[in-house]
Amino acid sequence: MEALIRTLLANVAVWTLLLALLLAALQTRRAWQLDRWAEASLLWIAFWVLGIGGVYGFVAHLAFGPFIAEQIGWPNSPFQNEVAYANLTIGILGLTSFWYRRRDYLLAAMVGYCSWFFADGVGHVVSLLVDSNTAPSNAGSVLYTDLLTPLLVVLLLWLSRKERCRLR
Repeated sequence: MEALIRTLLANVAVWTLLLALLLAALQTRRAWQLDRWAEASLLWIAFWVLGIGGVYGFVAHLAFGPFIAEQIGWPNSPFQNEVAYANLTIGILGLTSFWYRRRDYLLAAMVGYCSWFFADGVGHVVSLLVDSNTAPSNAGSVLYTDLLTPLLVVLLLWLSRKERCRLR
């Protein structure tokens, strides 16, 4: 059980994304269309990946800063608090996007998330290539989710551009 908890805590971005996509598939199963599934996916991504993941990142960076820095392979720094507050901002945007269900609000939240996390992913790649940083939270699943989840979100935004059922 301890190993499962450690795996879940170390891979929040992976399981929240998979859960969001699964919930969207379940939500649209009776009247499945790609654009409806894409829109439902965006809402569940807003809730789980941005909302829950953002609040988790806030707590992790604020309360366990030295440990998180070690897992990334970087020295601890007062900037951990600023990363924590940025995570809280994304978390609030994600949760309120899910509750308000307004396309323009959801789009703004997703743009903020995608730009920040994709840039983080590029930073992880640079750290991997320049500094040979193979720490678990630099070269592990976070590297892939920081790069690929924003690309998936952009694709989902494009696929759902005409769908408005879930946002009403």
